[in-house]
Amino acid sequence: MAKDKRAPIVVVLGHIDHGKTTLLDKIRETSVAEKEAGGITQHIGAYEIKQPKAITFIDTPGHEAFSKMRSRGARVADIALLVVAADDGVKPQTEEALAVIQEAALPFIVVLNKIDKAGLDLERVKKGLGDKEVILEEWGGKVPLAKVSAKTGEGVPELLELILLLAELGNLECDFTKPASGVVIESHLDSKRGQAATLLLLEGTLERGDWILAGEASVKTKIMEDFNGHSIEKVLASSPVRVLGFNQAVRIGATFQVFEVKEKLEEALSRGVASAIQSPRPQTAEGEKTMPLVLKADAAGSLEALEEELSKLAATGLTLAILRSQVGNITEDDIQLASANPLSVVLGFRVKVGKGARLAAERFGVRVQCFELIYELGDWLKNEIAKISAREPSRKILGTAKIVKIFRDDGSKKIVGGKVETGGIFQQKRFRLLRRDFPLGEGKILELQSGRIKVREILEGQEFGALVEISLEVAPGDKFEIFEEA
Repeated sequence: MAKDKRAPIVVVLGHIDHGKTTLLDKIRETSVAEKEAGGITQHIGAYEIKQPKAITFIDTPGHEAFSKMRSRGARVADIALLVVAADDGVKPQTEEALAVIQEAALPFIVVLNKIDKAGLDLERVKKGLGDKEVILEEWGGKVPLAKVSAKTGEGVPELLELILLLAELGNLECDFTKPASGVVIESHLDSKRGQAATLLLLEGTLERGDWILAGEASVKTKIMEDFNGHSIEKVLASSPVRVLGFNQAVRIGATFQVFEVKEKLEEALSRGVASAIQSPRPQTAEGEKTMPLVLKADAAGSLEALEEELSKLAATGLTLAILRSQVGNITEDDIQLASANPLSVVLGFRVKVGKGARLAAERFGVRVQCFELIYELGDWLKNEIAKISAREPSRKILGTAKIVKIFRDDGSKKIVGGKVETGGIFQQKRFRLLRRDFPLGEGKILELQSGRIKVREILEGQEFGALVEISLEVAPGDKFEIFEEA
């Protein structure tokens, strides 16, 4: 198929407080920067301008705990803007942003911001960049430099022209006739309209009524909005779009595909075509202590920041085993999941605890802790680590089975069909539900059938039907991990 030119996707990187979001604010002439607590961007945002030509910008947080979000923005971009404050120069997060740019092999522009300030020593800033092997064009290198004031708008038109020039040199093209595909930039729970995700189209066209599969989450598109919140009917490649109504929380970093009919989406899901970045299954070394965690946050970007913060505690001799990592308020189901282990903790970041969840926590004796700042959460966990003396009860894995079909779903009772991959599956044994190796919860096998004959066990390589008890949704492609307490 013939390809047409598409708009460039530009990621904005740099040190905290160097004016990344304020620069985008000036470009868009809106007040995005003022809406962020403390003026610090907390989540990736994707914004599009149409003049002089279409450009999509991805804004990323500057706080060090959000390094994964910055890396994701760079992976999907065509051009990077490295924003450096003219009165501050190269800082630690400037160096980190530069490393992200170099790893992604992105063409980039150094944007010297805050040039409206008096008493600037621009040569000192340029030398600092040169010390990091950023050789500017004016010094005989290949890196262009733009001088701007995000406050006054000085130099912004010239910056846009420079971006479009780099885009022309990059020969950016795509096939707009194909079904859309791309990546999830952000996701969150809209309190009134359900699960929402910001998608960035890298190929094709998305229209209202299309089916979207993003990781394990899916939706028939009924509500699509541009970055200003305006309802739209169609989106083209290189553009961001906010889609509402997903059947479950969407993992940021997940790729998404578009299908015209639901049947094709279900086929793709069963084949495991869609992929998502998931937390790995925790591996516990012999003699190592374990604290199971349920993480709930206001947005998927916050979850990644939490996981980044938790990873810093891995060297303490304690495994922080993440049982669930989801967007949304803390629910009774979260408490029930955590209640299986006395060491479990439910951690919330900028979310609320429902009344039912609070009562369940009291009933089951589950600890629930909520925080507004990441470093406070980290400090609390460090203190808890010192208090843990008992080990997590060990489990013996009896087998694993892949689910291929759901025959009936009556709430907590379900009839499923599958095939045993390792070991065996046994009547009256408990199992963990895994999706892309990510633990979602636990259930129990009530009955087993081989063909039409009721049996007590099914061994490796054999197909089966099973009546199971589990409150969570089970989907084709999921796995059961059958276990017993050792």
